Order: sequence, then structure tokens, then C-alpha cells
Amino acid sequence: MKPIQFKVPAPQDKSVYVQEDVLEKFYPHMHRHEEYQLIWIKAGIGQLLVDDNVHDFQCGDIFLLGANQAHVFKSLFFGAGVQSVSVFFNTKGALSTMATMPELRNLLDFIDKSHRGFKVPAKYLSRVSRRIEILQQSDFLDQLVNFFYLLKSLSKVSMDLKPLTGVQLHKSDSSKPFRIATLCKFLDEHFKENISLCEIADKANLTPQAFCRYFKKSTGKTFVSYLNELRIREACKLLGGGRHDCISMIAYNSGFNSITNFNRVFRSLLGISPKTYVTNYRSYLYQ
Repeated sequence: MKPIQFKVPAPQDKSVYVQEDVLEKFYPHMHRHEEYQLIWIKAGIGQLLVDDNVHDFQCGDIFLLGANQAHVFKSLFFGAGVQSVSVFFNTKGALSTMATMPELRNLLDFIDKSHRGFKVPAKYLSRVSRRIEILQQSDFLDQLVNFFYLLKSLSKVSMDLKPLTGVQLHKSDSSKPFRIATLCKFLDEHFKENISLCEIADKANLTPQAFCRYFKKSTGKTFVSYLNELRIREACKLLGGGRHDCISMIAYNSGFNSITNFNRVFRSLLGISPKTYVTNYRSYLYQ
């Protein structure tokens, strides 16, 4: 299903927009918007569908959703009611003029690197929710200042944050950041092809054994695991979008050359079969 392009009703005279919602249920359609959204769930329990992944949420959870990241919140109990506070901001809008300020550059870089979103770890929820409360209670210049204090609180825990979608890279080898970035970019663009270990090692100008050690140290994953996660991510998109009639076709279009291997890898990463994933995804989306 193609997500709806949503227009956030933000005032034109604000760089940061805070909105509190007390509703019977969340907006029911998969949608996206240009603004980043930091949402604090004050009441409600259910599941968040974001791009190709499903995440549980409960009262107190806080999520950052990236710009134009397709998402929808689904309540577990119908009629129980939901309450949330959202902070909307657009790094391409008024905030972009502040990107050149040295004092703010690191904070805005942190947001740019968080374009796949994240869920705030439980041990930091109290601190971050308090910052959201302060932001909600302020206005004009105070609100902008408190917004950057909120970003500062989030950036301090950046090493503990995991993206809501896609493959997470661990801390890169600081001595060779360009090399690993180039290799990962190549894999991102060619994962559907039959990429051998020798081929990718040759691109890194390393022996296969040295490449395996370097790649694991830089990403925290083996080459095969990283490649499989890219392929399963693509498969989830195709399964959720319903653009193919059979699962075997999705397996081959995601880069797998064996339906048996695809099923095995899918189950090992997600804990369920591709068929069950489709059933769950559609039931969450249309319930």
C-alpha cells in the first residue's frame, strides 16, 4: 500500500511545532510527512508499523520518526483511547538556516544521521519525557532553546539508539571510515546481485580473510549477515506492498537464489515465516 503524503498543520511562524492529541485511536492510515516527528506515547498500547518493520509500544514510550518515513500506529485495544505529545520539525525548513552555526551543527548532524528513526531506550525515557514537557510548556524563543536542549539529551545517548528500519552499522573503524562507507554503499546498491566474498574483498583491496576481519570489526556483522539483512529488508518491503503473487518470486527479486535459504534466513532474523509476516502485517494495517 502506498503511504499517504500527510500535511502536518504546523503554524508558519514556528520552527518547532508541539501537538498533544487525546483521541479514541491514532490516525488509521499508513502515512508520511516532510517533518521529523518525536512522539511520546502518554496513554495507549499497540504496535507501530514503520516502513518494513513492526515495533511494539506502550505507555511512556518515545519514538523519533524520520522525514518522509512511512508509519502508522495501531492500538491493541479498540476504544481504550490514546494520548500522545508530538514534536514536529523540518530540518529542510527554517532550521536549515541554523545548520551553519558551529554550536548547533553537531545536534543537527545527529538528526540527519537518525533519518531511519529510533526508539528511546527505557532507561532514558524519564529524562527525555521531562525535556518534552519543558518544551511543551514554553513558547517563542524559549521553545526554540528548549528544543535544542531536547536534541542534546537525545544525542548524548546516540550510541544506544537502534534504527527503526534497515541494517544498523556499529561504530566504524575510525581510521578508515571512507572505505567501509564505500563498501556498504556498494552493497546497498547491488545486494540483489550474486556478490561473492572474493568480489567484495577485491573491491576493498584485501584478501578474503582480511576483508572478513575488517568488515566484522567495522560493522559488527559478518559480510554474509549484513548482505542477508539487506535482502530480507527488501523482501519485507515487497511482502508488505503486495506487489508479487508468490513468495518465491519475492525471494529471487530480493537477491536470494534459493527459496529454502530465503525461508531459513527470514525465520532466523524475524522469528516467523514470510507467510506469517504477510498475514501479521496486513492484519495490523487493516484492523
